[in-house]
Amino acid sequence: MSLIERAIEKIRATSGGAEPARPTRRETTHPAGKSAGTASRVAAAPQLTITPESLAAAGFRAPTEFLHQQTAEYRHIKRQLIAGMREVKNGHARLIVVTSALAQDGKTHSAVNLALSLAMEPDYSVLLVDADVIKPNLSRSFGVQARPGLMEAVSNPEIQPESLVLSTNVEGFSILPAGRRDENATEYFASARMVEVINQLMTPANRIVVVDTLPLLLTTESRALLPLAGHVVMVVRADVTPTEAVRSAVELIGESTNVSLLLNGVEVDAIGNRLYRNYSYKYSNTGD
Repeated sequence: MSLIERAIEKIRATSGGAEPARPTRRETTHPAGKSAGTASRVAAAPQLTITPESLAAAGFRAPTEFLHQQTAEYRHIKRQLIAGMREVKNGHARLIVVTSALAQDGKTHSAVNLALSLAMEPDYSVLLVDADVIKPNLSRSFGVQARPGLMEAVSNPEIQPESLVLSTNVEGFSILPAGRRDENATEYFASARMVEVINQLMTPANRIVVVDTLPLLLTTESRALLPLAGHVVMVVRADVTPTEAVRSAVELIGESTNVSLLLNGVEVDAIGNRLYRNYSYKYSNTGD
């Protein structure tokens, strides 16, 4: 069958089994008669400077000869996700959780490039959240691993999450670091406070939140975030991630028509010729 068993049999034929119990997900609400407001796309005084060179040094930017291909592929991915946002009637339609079955599948690379591609949309502002509180590679790559972030916000009700968001010089793009490590991260992520934090971060009506979280089969923290997601993008590494691991991860996600598999590391170009590894992607939309 292949192509990760035809996207794990169309995510189990859109999951015919019973859905596991999940925490209640509240929609972001605003005072009657008032609009949500919007997040500014241009920071007057950016707190973080991001350059093509820094992205390349962190491994997030394709070599020059493949940069156009990388850009085109992420445009294709984001177009499907943006279209899918209109289909989510309840919950956090603008919240995208990026995960994987195992480590080294390329989820952080995919989350960063997806967020940067989404930030090119003039109608949106994008917040990239590092929720990998065990190995915060995203925070380390941007040099903000020592800054307070998600864990501080979710563990302390007195902290305004927005105060921890770091603006950047990239138009429409901001970052929330992972923050400190905490052995009770799973409990915090599954708490009512986490719902409140997400609601506050999503208050701007034009903001898309992309969350880079932990591998599903190795930790429990990422599973606690799944019920909050409007969309789950699971990154699968071609010829590396075992099909059974993908199958197990899909079963953990449970019944959802908003689960997509992003096949990472495919050595093909636009017409099917094999080229290189680590920067080529194929997107499998497993929802209806």
